[in-house]
Amino acid sequence: MKILYAIQTTGNGHLARAQSIIPKLKQVADLDIITSGPKNDFLLEEEPIFHYHGLTFFYTDTGAVNWLKTIFLNNYPRFIKEVISCPTKKYDLVINDFEPVSAWSSKFKNVKCFELTNQYSMSLKNIPKPDSYSKLVLSAIKYIIPSNLGYGYHYKKYADRIFFPIIRDRVRNLNISESNEIIIYLPTYSPSKLIEIIKQLPKGKNWTIFSPDTKSKQVISEVNIEPLSEDLFLKKFASCYGIVCAGGFATTSEAIFLGKPMLVVPVEAQIEQQFNAAALMKEGVTVIDRFSQKNLETISKWVDSPSIFKIDYKDESKEIVDTLINDYSNLN
Repeated sequence: MKILYAIQTTGNGHLARAQSIIPKLKQVADLDIITSGPKNDFLLEEEPIFHYHGLTFFYTDTGAVNWLKTIFLNNYPRFIKEVISCPTKKYDLVINDFEPVSAWSSKFKNVKCFELTNQYSMSLKNIPKPDSYSKLVLSAIKYIIPSNLGYGYHYKKYADRIFFPIIRDRVRNLNISESNEIIIYLPTYSPSKLIEIIKQLPKGKNWTIFSPDTKSKQVISEVNIEPLSEDLFLKKFASCYGIVCAGGFATTSEAIFLGKPMLVVPVEAQIEQQFNAAALMKEGVTVIDRFSQKNLETISKWVDSPSIFKIDYKDESKEIVDTLINDYSNLN
């Protein structure tokens, strides 16, 4: 059996979980990998045979996907050429983690394509949903990845064909402890804006901000500002008192696994993070719309007595692969 595993390179979440899925796929099939999206320094153990431009996602200044620009300003002639050239016809099955080139190539070339991504979960009936969201955007996300069958990841198994989050080995192997340090990873916020609020919060905690705009360590108003470093971030993640983060699926899932209190600030108008935040709120996690003056009281309460949402997620990567292969066999 020949399988093509197609992975989106926007962010690190898709690539990180691929590290667990790839070895299991290699045990049952001849495997090739393709990727599409922006350049990403995250290294897969297996080299992709092709990297495509794919669809370009445009973002607002606050980090939300600008869906109007994404839909109307993409280079569709280039995308169509990539769809035509993508060698999906060589494979029995395409497993797709939010990668549009192979998904559309599979559709046009009549190759079976299974979607395996956390975005798929948003379309299911029984998952927690925010009070308001754009149904147009949700439909657009479903349209990006045409597939024969879909499977999702979520914090809990709210519906059929949902798997627990894939927790990478680097996180599973961390030595967990507790200090008085709170770490912040909100890349759409400037450190100066965050420090304005931190200075008004209860004393007694050390604060560290991880910022993509910082090239070397700084200390401002007794707040540590660190450049992005996975090694340092994971070290502090394992020992922190709590984490202030956006609503991305990978970081929030890892916080749940580590049993670290979260203060979640979903990126404005980012529908996936809105859905994640709705599920986290249902489990008692503190969620605010902005890390700002208007939420100062809520932030202070969280600092004083944060709640913990912990699940010791088992590694389901083999079960995931077995399920997909079995479902493929049943379709033939």
